[in-house]
Amino acid sequence: MLNPLVTIITPTYNRADLLPETVESVLRQDYENIEYIVIDDGSKDETKEVLGPYIGRLQYHYHDNAGETATVNKGLSLAKGDIVCVINSDDPFFVDHAVTTAVQVLKENPNALMAYPDWVSIDKDGNVLHEEKLPQYTLENLIEGARACLGPGMFIRKSAIEKVGPRCANAKYIGDLDYSFRMAALGEIVHIPYTLATHRVHSNSLSSLAKGRRMASEVASLGENYIDHPSLPERIRKNKNKIMAKWYFVSMSFTGSDLVGRLRYYMKAIKSSPVTTARMTILLILRCLKKPFIKN
Repeated sequence: MLNPLVTIITPTYNRADLLPETVESVLRQDYENIEYIVIDDGSKDETKEVLGPYIGRLQYHYHDNAGETATVNKGLSLAKGDIVCVINSDDPFFVDHAVTTAVQVLKENPNALMAYPDWVSIDKDGNVLHEEKLPQYTLENLIEGARACLGPGMFIRKSAIEKVGPRCANAKYIGDLDYSFRMAALGEIVHIPYTLATHRVHSNSLSSLAKGRRMASEVASLGENYIDHPSLPERIRKNKNKIMAKWYFVSMSFTGSDLVGRLRYYMKAIKSSPVTTARMTILLILRCLKKPFIKN
């Protein structure tokens, strides 16, 4: 098919203030064959009202609050497109040619199950805070490098979704990251060498104690669940302790305000590989020392 149907899914919950920006970023795409589905996960704000002017240009679905994973899975079941992308309600597309670019990359890589772009962090006003340039990933280097930055703007073939199934109900906060690992375990994924997506950092997204504990646990579980995957080479299994030390060390950065949890994962990293943990600690200290000192 020359121009395959692309389904964009936006799950939303109480984001009436930011949702129009995301909706506009989808409707501005220069790719014409788009099915746009917005699923309201029981919002108590003015979400329905702000979406009113867009009805007819998108599909609006409402259900009682069930959580992001269940909401995304509903979108996956409704999607009719050959390619599917989930764009969160506060994370607009970065450029108007995002869909066109992703479709072209998938056309050029017919064996790829998924394509993922570079992305930027933005603040509440849309200002760019940081640009994330990603390498070409495989399950092997995702596991070996304890990579946990795949996320916004993934374009997935519907045929791959049908093989992998819905998002994992246990992955409350890293459902997109977990899904990318499942895709990499199934087959080829391909990097889009352009910045197409955003991830918004704002006060409502800061980690609470409970969220920090859950996120760190989910990140650590990725390493634990895939370190023994049968498709990985023997050398990775031989270095299991060193690799898991990296995963526990990385999990520390997701603990948020959970200082006890941060210490717990640091101790797990030391137990797995004291040498690897020491090296990563030194690298972290050096990075912190390189940051400019700002005097108040």
